[in-house]
Amino acid sequence: MKKLITTFFALIPLMTVAEELPLVSGKVLYQIQADKVAKSQKTGMSSNNGFLYIEPNISFNINNNWSIKNQLRFQPNSTLTTRDQQNPERYRTFLADKRNVTINNNGVLLEEIKLQYENEDMKFSIGKLDPTFGTAHRKTKRIGVFTSQFTEDYNLREKIGFNITGLLEDAQISLNSFFNDTTKLSNSAIDKRGEASDNFAGANRKFSSYSLNIEGDNLFSMKNWFYNIGYRSLAVKDSQVQNTKYDRENGIVIGSEYNHKLGKQTSVIPFVEVAHFKNYSGIKNRTASYAMVALIGKYSSWTASSSYNIRRINNKQILNKETDKQLQFSVGYKFTNNIALDVSRANIKESGYNATLIGANLSYLYEF
Repeated sequence: MKKLITTFFALIPLMTVAEELPLVSGKVLYQIQADKVAKSQKTGMSSNNGFLYIEPNISFNINNNWSIKNQLRFQPNSTLTTRDQQNPERYRTFLADKRNVTINNNGVLLEEIKLQYENEDMKFSIGKLDPTFGTAHRKTKRIGVFTSQFTEDYNLREKIGFNITGLLEDAQISLNSFFNDTTKLSNSAIDKRGEASDNFAGANRKFSSYSLNIEGDNLFSMKNWFYNIGYRSLAVKDSQVQNTKYDRENGIVIGSEYNHKLGKQTSVIPFVEVAHFKNYSGIKNRTASYAMVALIGKYSSWTASSSYNIRRINNKQILNKETDKQLQFSVGYKFTNNIALDVSRANIKESGYNATLIGANLSYLYEF
């Protein structure tokens, strides 16, 4: 045993890293984000918002094949994963009445805790896991400040089940079977967000929900052309709440990006991802479509991007249609030691209101 690492304040226990197995490895993402409403049609809310986000990913490596993987999230329950009953899938409501600058409402979420086996040809995981769906939500892409908080809507998270992934030369194929975590583990520590509802797609506590994902690169033998295709089918309980009818949710996502090199330190990356859902969130005849296009330019440590997101949700049971949009322009710089700063200006239409937000995100990725 060589050295002792203490991270994530008092939220992560002391862990020991050794040169030989078993050992502990991982990374911790720290983010400080602040955004301000420059102008808005909606009144009665605070113009300022700020929060601290911490995401530790810890791997307890038992041997070369077996490991126990854990992910926590320290985030504000009033800003992210609001669990809005009107929009249960929404990851963030940008024009929420509870906009504020505080960490008093931050909770600790148990995102994943799983046992994993891996060799050169495959991976197998079982436990509480994130099957994932699409790639536009990934923070590592750094498409400005707000984009990932919009596309996170349709990411599959906090499921109980298992995953089998085949590792091919230029691709990986994943099959997941799961149900929503509606147990006490779906609550949060410190600030309680409450246990997840069992009225939505995937919450029937049976292994009757599944997803299939393919991710790869070198599409059509072109180097640095990445793609992802996903399909999901989520079961529902045989029940009704307030005369709402439920049915199995089915969805598909397709995404692609191409890293076009213009020079040793310069590249241009066009990126697109679209997703469509039937019976979205398990509500019968509720459809949803998402589309995101982005153009990212990189030079040395600098990044500049423009992106456009659109979300259309049509609930035919109550004859309600909503179209939300986000047009964002961003610039960012990555310092040494994994520190990055991104600044964005976004024109947002949400729930019928138009607004302009200016935001900044300072992040640091600690690896061990």
